[in-house]
Amino acid sequence: MTTRTPRCSGAEGKPRNFFLWQRGGVSLLDLSGGEGSQVRFSVLHESRPVGELARERADAADSALINFSIYELPIEEQNVFKRLMLVPFGALVIVFLRNVIGVTTSGTFMPILIALAFQETRLLPGIVLFVAIVGSGLAIRALLSHLNLLVVARVSAVVIVVIGLMALLSLVSYRLDLPVGMKVTFFPMIIIAWTIERLSILWEEEGARPALLRGGGSLLVAVIAYLCMNIGWVRHATYTFPELLLVVLAATLLLGTYSGYRLTELRRFLPFAPPASP
Repeated sequence: MTTRTPRCSGAEGKPRNFFLWQRGGVSLLDLSGGEGSQVRFSVLHESRPVGELARERADAADSALINFSIYELPIEEQNVFKRLMLVPFGALVIVFLRNVIGVTTSGTFMPILIALAFQETRLLPGIVLFVAIVGSGLAIRALLSHLNLLVVARVSAVVIVVIGLMALLSLVSYRLDLPVGMKVTFFPMIIIAWTIERLSILWEEEGARPALLRGGGSLLVAVIAYLCMNIGWVRHATYTFPELLLVVLAATLLLGTYSGYRLTELRRFLPFAPPASP
């Protein structure tokens, strides 16, 4: 067997294109009374998920913790948890945007549900569908306000209208061969109905500008939460290491104790600032 000794540059570590086959002083091949021997190696490339290797090592070590891993669940439940484990991280983003930045939203956790819907519809089509449903719902809700209905009946009517709008968008998208429009059913219809009701009441009591600001703030927070939850390492870490929920919980509790000025309030309190000394 002929071998070629790699050049040694003195740098720490192994040279490039170098693979270690054996350690120790035992010879790889011993030949007595023969000549022309050769040793050949065959390499097969195989990509395997890290979670699968971890389960195999845990099974070999007879670890009891692997029995409580999410990877032991059926595939259907695993796909559900891939979305569900992103919710606490999205909640942390919303807490930061509301308590520190000061973005106003319509509802506390409505943007998280909208961000989860964006996971299925994609961002730009999801924004278009959300604006279309909420805009149409506000127009129909304005017509319902002239009937002087009670709150429960009015909200129920808005829910029925939202479901009708979703069905109409799905049918139109199917006829136009737009598969993205048929994913409108991923939007939470009850949350959308309550959002339309709150924005309508705010529009009637305070005007169009506060209603548009709150609706736009909700959409902005949902987009930011979607972008944060769509980061590759965030999706991997939250699903593979569920114990990180404790870290997210600690960060949420820490942000919950913040009582300082929000960034959006600095301009409002600017007249109270002491004048700068010459």
